Amino acid sequence: MLLLVVGVAISCNQKPAEDNAQSAAQAAKHYPVKGKVVSVDKQSKMLNVDSEAIPGYMDAMTMPYSVRPESELDKLAPGDAITADLTVEADHAWLENIRVTGHSSPASSK
Repeated sequence: MLLLVVGVAISCNQKPAEDNAQSAAQAAKHYPVKGKVVSVDKQSKMLNVDSEAIPGYMDAMTMPYSVRPESELDKLAPGDAITADLTVEADHAWLENIRVTGHSSPASSK
């Protein structure tokens, strides 16, 4: 009887930890992003990107993104063509693994 009680207690204690690990893995989703840097706001730690449609997530649009790690902002400038990974977790989203794939001149004003 004692072995049965101990076995049930052990299995009950392991189940929530497994559920939490599964929930965390299911919570974070990753999407490939391709677009052009519109502006870099280092103070707000944000990157404004004119992105192509993100399959399974959203249509093409220009919007601000948080960036992780923040040091990625130092290598970016308006006009840079980029690819990145968009990570969405609960009510937070950020770009990571940002790669500059090309550069274009900022539009000149006449």
